[in-house]
Amino acid sequence: MEQSKSSPPISHLRLNTTRIFAFATTILLTMIITMFCVSIMMRYEVDSEVSSIEDTPYWKDDIPPEQKLWFDEAIEELEVALNKNWRKQLARNAIIFVISGIDTETMAAAREVLSNRSKPQRKLIWERFPHLGRLKNSCSNTDLCDPFTVASALFNGVRPNFRVGGFDSSVHFRDCRASANISHYVKSILEQAQENGMRTGFITTRRVTGAAMGALYAHTPNTAWECDAALPVAARAAGCIDTALQLIKSEVGRQVNVIMGGGRQTLVSHSPNTAWDPVDETVCDSRDNRNIISDWQKLNVKLKREFAVLQNKQDLQELNGTNVDHVMGIFANNYLPLLMDGLKAPKKRTPQLSEMMGKALEVLKRKDKGYFLIVESGIKSSANVAEQIRTLLHWNDVVQQIVEQNSEDETLILSVFTNGYYVRNAVDGSAEVDVIPKEMDFPNENEAAANDRLVNMPTEAVVYARGPRSHLLHGVHEETYMSYVLSYALQMGHFSRKLNTEEKRNI
Repeated sequence: MEQSKSSPPISHLRLNTTRIFAFATTILLTMIITMFCVSIMMRYEVDSEVSSIEDTPYWKDDIPPEQKLWFDEAIEELEVALNKNWRKQLARNAIIFVISGIDTETMAAAREVLSNRSKPQRKLIWERFPHLGRLKNSCSNTDLCDPFTVASALFNGVRPNFRVGGFDSSVHFRDCRASANISHYVKSILEQAQENGMRTGFITTRRVTGAAMGALYAHTPNTAWECDAALPVAARAAGCIDTALQLIKSEVGRQVNVIMGGGRQTLVSHSPNTAWDPVDETVCDSRDNRNIISDWQKLNVKLKREFAVLQNKQDLQELNGTNVDHVMGIFANNYLPLLMDGLKAPKKRTPQLSEMMGKALEVLKRKDKGYFLIVESGIKSSANVAEQIRTLLHWNDVVQQIVEQNSEDETLILSVFTNGYYVRNAVDGSAEVDVIPKEMDFPNENEAAANDRLVNMPTEAVVYARGPRSHLLHGVHEETYMSYVLSYALQMGHFSRKLNTEEKRNI
Protein backbone atom coordinates (compact mmCIF):
# COMPACT_ATOMS: atom_id res chain seq x y z
CA MET A 1 0.00 0.00 0.00
CA GLU A 2 1.46 3.43 -0.95
CA GLN A 3 2.39 6.02 1.71
CA SER A 4 0.27 9.18 1.76
CA LYS A 5 1.91 12.19 0.08
CA SER A 6 0.89 14.48 2.93
CA SER A 7 2.82 12.57 5.59
CA PRO A 8 6.49 13.64 6.02
CA PRO A 9 9.16 10.99 6.27
CA ILE A 10 10.12 9.91 9.80
CA SER A 11 13.72 10.98 9.21
CA HIS A 12 12.54 14.52 8.57
CA LEU A 13 10.64 14.61 11.85
CA ARG A 14 13.68 13.48 13.75
CA LEU A 15 15.79 16.14 12.06
CA ASN A 16 13.34 18.92 12.96
CA THR A 17 13.17 17.76 16.57
CA THR A 18 16.96 17.82 16.78
CA ARG A 19 17.08 21.36 15.41
CA ILE A 20 14.47 22.60 17.83
CA PHE A 21 16.32 21.07 20.75
CA ALA A 22 19.61 22.63 19.60
CA PHE A 23 17.97 26.01 19.18
CA ALA A 24 16.38 25.87 22.66
CA THR A 25 19.68 24.79 24.16
CA THR A 26 21.42 27.75 22.52
CA ILE A 27 18.85 30.19 23.90
CA LEU A 28 19.16 28.69 27.38
CA LEU A 29 22.96 28.87 27.30
CA THR A 30 22.75 32.46 26.07
CA MET A 31 20.48 33.39 28.97
CA ILE A 32 22.76 31.68 31.47
CA ILE A 33 25.84 33.42 30.08
CA THR A 34 24.01 36.80 30.07
CA MET A 35 22.92 36.39 33.69
CA PHE A 36 26.42 35.39 34.63
CA CYS A 37 27.87 38.48 32.94
CA VAL A 38 25.29 40.74 34.60
CA SER A 39 26.10 39.29 38.00
CA ILE A 40 29.80 39.84 37.38
CA MET A 41 29.16 43.46 36.34
CA MET A 42 26.99 44.08 39.38
CA ARG A 43 29.62 42.61 41.63
CA TYR A 44 32.28 44.67 39.89
CA GLU A 45 30.22 47.85 40.31
CA VAL A 46 29.83 47.16 44.02
CA ASP A 47 33.49 46.32 44.43
CA SER A 48 34.76 49.23 42.33
CA GLU A 49 31.93 51.73 43.10
CA VAL A 50 31.03 52.69 39.57
CA SER A 51 28.11 55.15 39.26
CA SER A 52 26.76 57.41 36.58
CA ILE A 53 25.24 60.84 36.07
CA GLU A 54 23.01 61.21 33.03
CA ASP A 55 24.39 57.86 31.72
CA THR A 56 27.96 59.12 32.05
CA PRO A 57 29.92 56.73 34.28
CA TYR A 58 32.44 57.90 36.84
CA TRP A 59 34.80 56.11 39.19
CA LYS A 60 34.95 56.74 42.90
CA ASP A 61 37.07 53.87 44.19
CA ASP A 62 40.31 54.31 46.05
CA ILE A 63 39.63 57.99 46.88
CA PRO A 64 41.42 59.09 50.04
CA PRO A 65 39.11 60.49 52.73
CA GLU A 66 40.72 63.92 52.38
CA GLN A 67 39.66 64.01 48.72
CA LYS A 68 36.33 62.19 48.94
CA LEU A 69 34.69 65.09 50.77
CA TRP A 70 35.27 67.45 47.85
CA PHE A 71 34.45 64.76 45.27
CA ASP A 72 31.07 64.07 46.85
CA GLU A 73 30.38 67.80 47.03
CA ALA A 74 31.04 68.19 43.30
CA ILE A 75 28.94 65.15 42.37
CA GLU A 76 26.05 66.53 44.40
CA GLU A 77 26.23 69.86 42.56
CA LEU A 78 26.38 68.10 39.19
CA GLU A 79 23.27 66.11 40.01
CA VAL A 80 21.41 69.27 41.06
CA ALA A 81 22.42 71.02 37.83
CA LEU A 82 21.44 68.08 35.62
CA ASN A 83 18.08 67.64 37.32
CA LYS A 84 17.17 71.32 37.39
CA ASN A 85 13.49 72.16 37.22
CA TRP A 86 13.15 75.19 34.95
CA ARG A 87 9.75 76.14 36.42
CA LYS A 88 8.28 77.78 33.37
CA GLN A 89 4.87 78.32 34.95
CA LEU A 90 3.67 81.81 35.85
CA ALA A 91 4.53 83.30 39.23
CA ARG A 92 1.81 84.18 41.74
CA ASN A 93 4.01 86.30 44.02
CA ALA A 94 7.35 88.09 43.86
CA ILE A 95 9.86 89.19 46.49
CA ILE A 96 12.87 91.30 45.53
CA PHE A 97 15.70 91.73 48.01
CA VAL A 98 18.07 94.62 47.28
CA ILE A 99 21.24 95.20 49.31
CA SER A 100 24.00 97.69 48.56
CA GLY A 101 27.57 97.97 49.77
CA ILE A 102 28.33 94.25 49.61
CA ASP A 103 31.10 92.86 47.41
CA THR A 104 32.45 89.38 46.79
CA GLU A 105 35.13 89.77 49.46
CA THR A 106 32.49 90.34 52.13
CA MET A 107 30.53 87.32 50.91
CA ALA A 108 33.66 85.16 51.05
CA ALA A 109 34.35 86.28 54.61
CA ALA A 110 30.74 85.55 55.62
CA ARG A 111 31.00 82.03 54.19
CA GLU A 112 34.13 81.48 56.25
CA VAL A 113 32.21 82.37 59.40
CA LEU A 114 29.53 79.83 58.52
CA SER A 115 31.89 76.95 57.82
CA ASN A 116 35.00 75.10 58.92
CA ARG A 117 38.14 75.69 56.87
CA SER A 118 38.72 71.94 56.37
CA LYS A 119 35.33 71.40 54.73
CA PRO A 120 33.60 72.81 51.66
CA GLN A 121 32.29 76.24 52.60
CA ARG A 122 28.60 76.48 53.33
CA LYS A 123 26.77 78.51 50.74
CA LEU A 124 24.84 81.61 51.62
CA ILE A 125 21.17 81.01 50.93
CA TRP A 126 21.01 83.02 47.68
CA GLU A 127 24.07 81.17 46.38
CA ARG A 128 21.89 78.06 46.32
CA PHE A 129 19.45 79.73 43.94
CA PRO A 130 19.52 77.98 40.55
CA HIS A 131 19.99 81.06 38.36
CA LEU A 132 22.35 84.02 38.28
CA GLY A 133 22.46 87.18 36.18
CA ARG A 134 24.46 90.38 36.06
CA LEU A 135 22.95 93.80 35.40
CA LYS A 136 24.91 96.60 33.76
CA ASN A 137 24.28 100.13 34.99
CA SER A 138 23.54 103.45 33.33
CA CYS A 139 26.86 105.09 34.19
CA SER A 140 28.44 104.50 30.81
CA ASN A 141 27.71 108.03 29.63
CA THR A 142 27.98 110.05 32.85
CA ASP A 143 30.63 110.99 35.36
CA LEU A 144 28.64 109.68 38.31
CA CYS A 145 26.03 107.07 39.07
CA ASP A 146 22.98 108.49 40.77
CA PRO A 147 21.29 105.90 43.05
CA PHE A 148 17.76 107.14 42.29
CA THR A 149 18.39 107.13 38.53
CA VAL A 150 19.79 103.60 38.65
CA ALA A 151 16.88 102.38 40.83
CA SER A 152 14.45 104.00 38.38
CA ALA A 153 15.99 102.02 35.52
CA LEU A 154 15.91 98.80 37.57
CA PHE A 155 12.31 99.11 38.72
CA ASN A 156 10.75 100.99 35.79
CA GLY A 157 12.43 99.38 32.80
CA VAL A 158 13.34 102.70 31.15
CA ARG A 159 16.63 104.52 31.63
CA PRO A 160 16.04 108.20 32.54
CA ASN A 161 18.47 111.07 32.25
CA PHE A 162 21.10 111.57 34.93
CA ARG A 163 19.67 112.81 38.27
CA VAL A 164 16.12 112.23 37.00
CA GLY A 165 13.76 109.49 38.20
CA GLY A 166 10.46 108.02 37.01
CA PHE A 167 10.52 109.61 33.54
CA ASP A 168 11.72 108.71 30.09
CA SER A 169 14.56 110.62 28.42
CA SER A 170 12.21 113.45 27.39
CA VAL A 171 12.55 115.00 30.86
CA HIS A 172 15.87 116.62 31.69
CA PHE A 173 17.47 117.62 34.97
CA ARG A 174 15.39 120.24 36.88
CA ASP A 175 12.88 120.57 34.04
CA CYS A 176 9.62 120.95 36.00
CA ARG A 177 7.69 122.03 32.92
CA ALA A 178 8.45 118.82 31.00
CA SER A 179 7.86 116.73 34.12
CA ALA A 180 4.24 117.93 34.24
CA ASN A 181 3.52 115.99 31.04
CA ILE A 182 2.22 112.61 32.22
CA SER A 183 2.99 111.04 28.85
CA HIS A 184 6.63 111.03 29.98
CA TYR A 185 5.80 109.07 33.13
CA VAL A 186 7.12 105.53 33.33
CA LYS A 187 5.23 102.88 35.31
CA SER A 188 7.21 101.14 38.01
CA ILE A 189 6.85 97.42 38.68
CA LEU A 190 5.01 98.39 41.88
CA GLU A 191 2.38 100.29 39.90
CA GLN A 192 2.10 97.42 37.41
CA ALA A 193 1.49 94.99 40.27
CA GLN A 194 -1.25 97.21 41.69
CA GLU A 195 -2.95 97.44 38.30
CA ASN A 196 -2.82 93.64 38.17
CA GLY A 197 -4.74 93.39 41.44
CA MET A 198 -1.79 92.33 43.58
CA ARG A 199 -1.13 93.49 47.12
CA THR A 200 2.08 95.51 47.30
CA GLY A 201 4.62 96.65 49.85
CA PHE A 202 8.16 97.78 50.46
CA ILE A 203 10.45 97.52 53.48
CA THR A 204 13.77 99.26 53.99
CA THR A 205 16.32 99.72 56.75
CA ARG A 206 16.97 103.09 55.12
CA ARG A 207 14.53 105.91 54.37
CA VAL A 208 11.19 105.15 52.72
CA THR A 209 11.75 108.33 50.71
CA GLY A 210 15.31 107.40 49.77
CA ALA A 211 16.63 106.62 46.30
CA ALA A 212 15.64 102.95 45.92
CA MET A 213 12.18 103.16 47.49
CA GLY A 214 11.38 106.59 46.04
CA ALA A 215 11.88 105.19 42.53
CA LEU A 216 8.90 102.89 43.12
CA TYR A 217 6.31 105.66 43.44
CA ALA A 218 7.84 109.07 42.66
CA HIS A 219 8.52 111.04 39.48
CA THR A 220 11.09 113.80 39.86
CA PRO A 221 13.30 115.89 37.56
CA ASN A 222 15.83 116.22 40.38
CA THR A 223 16.49 113.21 42.58
CA ALA A 224 17.92 115.46 45.31
CA TRP A 225 14.45 116.89 46.01
CA GLU A 226 13.65 114.32 48.68
CA CYS A 227 11.64 116.66 50.93
CA ASP A 228 10.42 120.26 51.06
CA ALA A 229 13.68 121.61 52.48
CA ALA A 230 15.53 120.58 49.32
CA LEU A 231 12.89 121.83 46.87
CA PRO A 232 13.62 125.37 45.56
CA VAL A 233 10.84 127.94 45.62
CA ALA A 234 10.97 128.29 41.84
CA ALA A 235 10.61 124.53 41.36
CA ARG A 236 7.63 124.45 43.71
CA ALA A 237 6.03 127.34 41.83
CA ALA A 238 6.60 125.44 38.57
CA GLY A 239 4.58 122.51 39.94
CA CYS A 240 7.32 120.13 41.07
CA ILE A 241 6.63 117.98 44.15
CA ASP A 242 9.24 116.50 46.45
CA THR A 243 9.59 112.73 46.76
CA ALA A 244 8.26 112.48 50.32
CA LEU A 245 5.02 114.27 49.46
CA GLN A 246 4.46 111.94 46.49
CA LEU A 247 4.24 109.04 48.93
CA ILE A 248 0.75 110.28 49.80
CA LYS A 249 -0.09 112.42 46.77
CA SER A 250 0.58 109.81 44.08
CA GLU A 251 -1.96 107.09 43.39
CA VAL A 252 0.77 104.46 43.63
CA GLY A 253 1.83 105.65 47.08
CA ARG A 254 -1.76 105.70 48.31
CA GLN A 255 -2.37 102.11 47.20
CA VAL A 256 0.72 100.51 48.80
CA ASN A 257 -0.34 98.02 51.48
CA VAL A 258 2.90 97.93 53.47
CA ILE A 259 5.36 100.79 54.03
CA MET A 260 8.08 100.17 56.62
CA GLY A 261 11.44 101.77 57.25
CA GLY A 262 13.11 104.98 58.35
CA GLY A 263 12.93 108.58 57.14
CA ARG A 264 10.67 110.29 59.66
CA GLN A 265 12.54 113.59 59.29
CA THR A 266 11.53 113.83 55.62
CA LEU A 267 7.87 113.03 56.41
CA VAL A 268 7.33 115.01 59.61
CA SER A 269 8.63 118.54 60.16
CA HIS A 270 10.68 119.23 63.29
CA SER A 271 11.00 115.56 64.24
CA PRO A 272 12.29 115.00 67.82
CA ASN A 273 16.07 114.86 67.99
CA THR A 274 17.06 112.26 70.60
CA ALA A 275 20.29 110.54 71.55
CA TRP A 276 19.07 107.17 70.30
CA ASP A 277 17.43 108.61 67.17
CA PRO A 278 19.17 111.81 66.10
CA VAL A 279 18.08 114.00 63.21
CA ASP A 280 20.70 113.65 60.50
CA GLU A 281 21.79 117.10 59.38
CA THR A 282 23.29 115.73 56.16
CA VAL A 283 19.86 114.47 55.05
CA CYS A 284 16.81 116.43 53.98
CA ASP A 285 14.97 117.66 57.12
CA SER A 286 11.41 118.87 56.58
CA ARG A 287 10.58 122.46 57.57
CA ASP A 288 7.11 123.19 56.09
CA ASN A 289 5.15 121.93 59.13
CA ARG A 290 4.06 118.78 57.33
CA ASN A 291 3.04 115.52 58.97
CA ILE A 292 2.67 113.00 56.18
CA ILE A 293 2.24 110.14 58.64
CA SER A 294 -0.81 111.86 60.12
CA ASP A 295 -2.09 112.72 56.62
CA TRP A 296 -1.73 109.06 55.60
CA GLN A 297 -3.75 108.06 58.67
CA LYS A 298 -6.53 110.55 57.80
CA LEU A 299 -6.58 109.29 54.22
CA ASN A 300 -7.19 105.72 55.35
CA VAL A 301 -9.94 106.81 57.73
CA LYS A 302 -11.61 108.65 54.85
CA LEU A 303 -11.32 105.57 52.60
CA LYS A 304 -12.68 103.36 55.42
CA ARG A 305 -9.73 101.01 55.33
CA GLU A 306 -8.45 98.70 58.03
CA PHE A 307 -5.01 100.17 58.76
CA ALA A 308 -2.30 100.60 61.37
CA VAL A 309 0.40 103.19 62.06
CA LEU A 310 3.53 101.86 63.77
CA GLN A 311 6.25 103.85 65.51
CA ASN A 312 8.39 101.30 67.32
CA LYS A 313 9.17 97.64 67.80
CA GLN A 314 6.42 97.12 70.34
CA ASP A 315 3.80 98.47 67.92
CA LEU A 316 5.03 96.01 65.32
CA GLN A 317 4.95 93.04 67.69
CA GLU A 318 1.38 93.82 68.72
CA LEU A 319 0.19 94.08 65.11
CA ASN A 320 -2.11 91.35 63.81
CA GLY A 321 -1.40 91.59 60.11
CA THR A 322 -4.30 89.38 59.12
CA ASN A 323 -6.77 92.02 60.33
CA VAL A 324 -5.42 95.04 58.44
CA ASP A 325 -4.94 95.89 54.77
CA HIS A 326 -2.62 98.91 55.04
CA VAL A 327 0.33 99.53 57.36
CA MET A 328 2.79 102.39 57.68
CA GLY A 329 5.67 101.85 60.09
CA ILE A 330 8.27 104.62 60.37
CA PHE A 331 10.82 103.67 63.02
CA ALA A 332 13.65 106.22 62.78
CA ASN A 333 14.46 109.74 61.62
CA ASN A 334 17.03 108.52 59.11
CA TYR A 335 18.30 104.94 58.73
CA LEU A 336 17.22 102.20 61.09
CA PRO A 337 20.09 101.25 63.40
CA LEU A 338 22.00 98.18 62.26
CA LEU A 339 22.54 95.15 64.47
CA MET A 340 25.78 96.54 65.84
CA ASP A 341 24.06 99.82 66.75
CA GLY A 342 21.43 98.07 68.86
CA LEU A 343 22.97 99.00 72.19
CA LYS A 344 22.46 102.69 71.48
CA ALA A 345 18.68 102.39 71.66
CA PRO A 346 16.23 100.61 73.96
CA LYS A 347 15.35 97.23 72.48
CA LYS A 348 11.67 98.15 72.23
CA ARG A 349 12.40 101.07 69.93
CA THR A 350 13.53 99.69 66.58
CA PRO A 351 12.56 96.35 65.01
CA GLN A 352 14.96 94.22 63.03
CA LEU A 353 14.47 93.47 59.35
CA SER A 354 13.38 89.90 60.05
CA GLU A 355 10.59 91.16 62.33
CA MET A 356 9.34 93.62 59.72
CA MET A 357 9.39 90.90 57.06
CA GLY A 358 7.26 88.55 59.14
CA LYS A 359 4.56 91.14 59.80
CA ALA A 360 4.63 92.47 56.25
CA LEU A 361 3.85 89.03 54.86
CA GLU A 362 0.97 88.70 57.34
CA VAL A 363 -0.55 91.81 55.79
CA LEU A 364 0.20 90.90 52.17
CA LYS A 365 -0.75 87.23 52.04
CA ARG A 366 -4.35 86.59 51.08
CA LYS A 367 -5.89 83.51 49.50
CA ASP A 368 -7.51 85.37 46.63
CA LYS A 369 -4.57 87.63 45.65
CA GLY A 370 -0.88 87.45 44.92
CA TYR A 371 1.58 89.92 46.42
CA PHE A 372 4.63 91.93 45.38
CA LEU A 373 7.21 92.91 48.01
CA ILE A 374 10.50 94.79 47.73
CA VAL A 375 12.99 94.70 50.61
CA GLU A 376 16.02 97.01 50.80
CA SER A 377 19.01 97.23 53.09
CA GLY A 378 22.62 98.34 52.90
CA ILE A 379 25.93 98.72 54.65
CA LYS A 380 27.03 102.10 55.95
CA SER A 381 30.13 103.54 54.33
CA SER A 382 31.74 103.72 57.77
CA ALA A 383 31.11 100.05 58.62
CA ASN A 384 34.18 97.90 59.24
CA VAL A 385 34.59 94.35 57.97
CA ALA A 386 33.15 92.75 61.13
CA GLU A 387 30.05 94.95 60.90
CA GLN A 388 29.61 94.15 57.22
CA ILE A 389 29.82 90.41 57.87
CA ARG A 390 27.38 90.57 60.76
CA THR A 391 24.85 92.49 58.68
CA LEU A 392 25.28 90.12 55.75
CA LEU A 393 24.71 87.07 57.95
CA HIS A 394 21.52 88.64 59.30
CA TRP A 395 20.46 89.29 55.71
CA ASN A 396 21.18 85.61 54.98
CA ASP A 397 18.90 84.58 57.86
CA VAL A 398 16.12 86.85 56.61
CA VAL A 399 16.27 85.52 53.05
CA GLN A 400 16.43 81.92 54.29
CA GLN A 401 13.36 82.51 56.44
CA ILE A 402 11.45 83.76 53.40
CA VAL A 403 12.67 80.94 51.16
CA GLU A 404 11.45 78.35 53.67
CA GLN A 405 8.02 79.99 53.88
CA ASN A 406 7.38 80.31 50.13
CA SER A 407 6.90 77.65 47.50
CA GLU A 408 9.41 77.69 44.65
CA ASP A 409 6.53 76.88 42.31
CA GLU A 410 4.57 80.02 43.24
CA THR A 411 6.95 82.76 44.36
CA LEU A 412 9.71 84.36 42.30
CA ILE A 413 12.51 85.51 44.61
CA LEU A 414 15.35 87.76 43.46
CA SER A 415 18.33 88.75 45.60
CA VAL A 416 20.04 91.78 44.09
CA PHE A 417 23.48 92.93 45.25
CA THR A 418 24.91 96.29 44.29
CA ASN A 419 28.45 97.04 45.37
CA GLY A 420 28.65 100.64 46.49
CA TYR A 421 32.35 100.85 47.21
CA TYR A 422 33.93 101.21 43.77
CA VAL A 423 33.18 104.63 42.36
CA ARG A 424 34.86 105.18 39.02
CA ASN A 425 34.88 107.69 36.22
CA ALA A 426 32.85 105.76 33.69
CA VAL A 427 33.83 108.06 30.82
CA ASP A 428 37.42 106.87 31.12
CA GLY A 429 37.30 103.19 31.99
CA SER A 430 40.96 103.17 33.00
CA ALA A 431 40.51 105.76 35.73
CA GLU A 432 39.68 103.80 38.87
CA VAL A 433 39.66 106.79 41.17
CA ASP A 434 36.98 108.53 43.21
CA VAL A 435 35.16 111.21 41.31
CA ILE A 436 34.73 114.65 42.89
CA PRO A 437 31.10 115.78 42.65
CA LYS A 438 30.35 118.93 40.74
CA GLU A 439 28.94 121.85 42.72
CA MET A 440 26.03 122.23 40.29
CA ASP A 441 24.98 118.64 41.03
CA PHE A 442 25.23 118.83 44.83
CA PRO A 443 24.86 122.52 45.73
CA ASN A 444 23.74 122.05 49.34
CA GLU A 445 25.91 119.12 50.43
CA ASN A 446 28.90 119.41 52.70
CA GLU A 447 31.99 117.26 52.25
CA ALA A 448 30.75 114.48 54.54
CA ALA A 449 27.40 114.24 52.75
CA ALA A 450 29.04 114.26 49.33
CA ASN A 451 31.43 111.50 50.40
CA ASP A 452 28.56 109.41 51.75
CA ARG A 453 26.71 109.84 48.46
CA LEU A 454 29.79 108.79 46.50
CA VAL A 455 30.53 105.61 48.43
CA ASN A 456 26.89 104.56 48.12
CA MET A 457 26.77 105.00 44.36
CA PRO A 458 25.66 101.68 42.85
CA THR A 459 27.79 99.82 40.36
CA GLU A 460 26.80 96.79 38.31
CA ALA A 461 24.48 94.44 40.16
CA VAL A 462 24.43 90.68 40.60
CA VAL A 463 21.02 88.99 40.73
CA TYR A 464 20.41 85.55 42.23
CA ALA A 465 17.05 84.13 41.10
CA ARG A 466 14.73 81.37 42.30
CA GLY A 467 11.19 80.40 41.37
CA PRO A 468 8.92 80.61 38.30
CA ARG A 469 10.65 82.06 35.20
CA SER A 470 13.85 82.69 37.17
CA HIS A 471 15.81 81.12 34.30
CA LEU A 472 15.23 84.33 32.34
CA LEU A 473 18.09 85.86 34.35
CA HIS A 474 20.93 83.92 32.79
CA GLY A 475 23.83 86.17 31.75
CA VAL A 476 24.82 89.84 31.44
CA HIS A 477 21.83 92.11 30.90
CA GLU A 478 20.94 95.78 30.77
CA GLU A 479 19.77 97.07 34.15
CA THR A 480 16.32 97.72 32.66
CA TYR A 481 15.90 94.02 31.85
CA MET A 482 15.03 92.96 35.40
CA SER A 483 11.72 94.81 35.43
CA TYR A 484 10.66 93.07 32.21
CA VAL A 485 11.49 89.67 33.68
CA LEU A 486 9.24 90.49 36.63
CA SER A 487 6.46 91.79 34.38
CA TYR A 488 6.64 88.68 32.19
CA ALA A 489 6.80 86.21 35.08
CA LEU A 490 3.79 87.83 36.78
CA GLN A 491 1.94 88.64 33.55
CA MET A 492 1.58 92.32 34.32
CA GLY A 493 2.32 95.60 32.54
CA HIS A 494 2.84 94.93 28.83
CA PHE A 495 2.31 91.21 29.50
CA SER A 496 -0.87 91.60 31.53
CA ARG A 497 -3.37 88.76 31.32
CA LYS A 498 -6.09 91.41 31.24
CA LEU A 499 -5.03 92.49 27.75
CA ASN A 500 -6.78 90.76 24.88
CA THR A 501 -4.88 89.00 22.10
CA GLU A 502 -5.10 91.92 19.69
CA GLU A 503 -3.73 94.38 22.26
CA LYS A 504 -0.80 92.10 23.06
CA ARG A 505 -0.01 91.73 19.37
CA ASN A 506 0.24 95.51 19.03
CA ILE A 507 2.65 95.95 21.97
